[in-house]
Formats: sequence, C-alpha cells, structure tokens
Amino acid sequence: MNVDALWKIRLRSSRLELRLPTEEELPSFYLVAAAGIHPPEEMPFGIAWTDSLTEESFTTFHRDAWREWAPDKWQCNFVTFLEGEPIGTQGIESDHFAETRTVSTGSWLGQAYQGKGYGIEQRAAVLEFAFRGLGAEAAVSGALFPNIASQRISDKLGYRVTGVSELSPRGEPIQH
Repeated sequence: MNVDALWKIRLRSSRLELRLPTEEELPSFYLVAAAGIHPPEEMPFGIAWTDSLTEESFTTFHRDAWREWAPDKWQCNFVTFLEGEPIGTQGIESDHFAETRTVSTGSWLGQAYQGKGYGIEQRAAVLEFAFRGLGAEAAVSGALFPNIASQRISDKLGYRVTGVSELSPRGEPIQH
C-alpha cells in the first residue's frame, strides 16, 4: 500500500470524522492535547507522555508513525474531528497483521469532549474499519485500573479481560 493512500481514509459516525491529520492540522491538534486530557494528578496512560508534552514531541510522534508505516508494523493515529475541529485521537495498530489478523486500539479525548459519548463512538468507528474494512479477527486494548471511562468503553464494545499486568507510568506500579 502506498502510504499516501492512508490520508484518503475517512471513518465517519453520526457525529464524528476520523482521519489522519495533515501537516497543517498538527498544531491545532496539539493544542487539544495541551489544553488537557486528564487532571494533572492522574495518569490514565501506561506511558506518562502528557507529563512531558511539547509541540515538538507531539508532532514528531505523529510524523514518525507516518514515516515508519510498513505493512508488517503499522499504526494509524486517526484524529477525531467534530464539526471540522480536532477533539482527540483514536489509534489502531498492528504487528504482522497478515498473520495475526489482530489490531490494538488506544485513544484519548480533550477534557472538554469527555463524557459525551465521543469515546465510544470513535472506538466503534475504528473497530468497524478493523473488522469489516481490514478483515481483523481480534482487537485488543488496555486500560490502567483507575481509568474507569476507558474500561467502560471496552465493556460496551464487547472486549473481555484476558489478562492483567503491571505498568509504572510514574514510577508506582499500577494494574493494567
């Protein structure tokens, strides 16, 4: 697949559009993250990337994903747009998809957009893409135990717990 074709993918739900951002959209997408994703005293992610968030690190992460995309190891960090404005992201990735038929998902929404059903809507859109569009047979996701909102989305969409591990995003172990 030509990587340029990734920018033509559009996932739409009743209120949202998910797609890769253009280079020109990255600064406004960064501002959504910089405005806050979670209270500073909480860390809902397995990697504490929001603790050291800069526009440079944020845009580099997305550019690297585009540059490093390959059929055997890929990630698409679709930006979620509401009425043309970015509100968060819904990622999908896979290693050796042709053999495993398995994708992983991960997401976040700016705090101003949380609790309005957008999280489940964006995850459902990417799962529809994975299963019906790509022919996936399984999807996995993870959430730290204190991240109840993420766990609820997974429950509503049919995920089931298959194991528990431990992560230490801020140095203290937390069940995942």
